[in-house]
Amino acid sequence: MSKYSHYRDKYYYRKPPRARSKIMGVCAGIAHQFDWDVTLVRIVAVLSLLTFTVPTFIAYVLAGALFY
Repeated sequence: MSKYSHYRDKYYYRKPPRARSKIMGVCAGIAHQFDWDVTLVRIVAVLSLLTFTVPTFIAYVLAGALFY
């Protein structure tokens, strides 16, 4: 556990998903909705993109367009 993890937990997760977004906020929104770690969701998204490229890309763009 990092000495700054309490700071990140206290202030980082209060931000809305769009403020924590990298690309359209899809992973941050999913992590916020299900109370998961954003990094884990992003890793799963990248692995899914490498494995199932076209369906993942289409789903990601649609989710970003619907919720942006």
